[in-house]
Amino acid sequence: MIGVLALIAVLALLLLAIGIVTAGTAFRYLRAPVPTRLPRDLPVPAQPPRPLNDVATWFGPDDYPAQAIRRNEEGRVRVALLINADGRPSACEVMESSHHRLLDRATCRAAVRHARYAPARDRSGAAIPARVDLSAVRWRLPSE
Repeated sequence: MIGVLALIAVLALLLLAIGIVTAGTAFRYLRAPVPTRLPRDLPVPAQPPRPLNDVATWFGPDDYPAQAIRRNEEGRVRVALLINADGRPSACEVMESSHHRLLDRATCRAAVRHARYAPARDRSGAAIPARVDLSAVRWRLPSE
């Protein structure tokens, strides 16, 4: 009887661990920003945000949606980011669509996940939120 109870306890712990891992992955996916409309009334910064890492590294093969690859979708996407006063992007707006929803969303997710900026500054030197327009991202199917 004790052996059966121990087996049930081990299985329950295993299911709990699987649930925690799955929930964490789902939470990261769900909280990833989807394209939205950025505010148009932001103050003009005296010093604009400056990227702290190489923009070319923000969009890689791991960011290409698997479903878009299966559908042979390619395209060019241009986005704008809302950079918070801490230098992290918090929102993304598609300015020029690839006409493939998966690629548009992947561009926003990758940019928000990888981009880091020195924040914009007002005339007094205080960090302020600002908008950044990125160059177009060209999604090309990976070569085999």
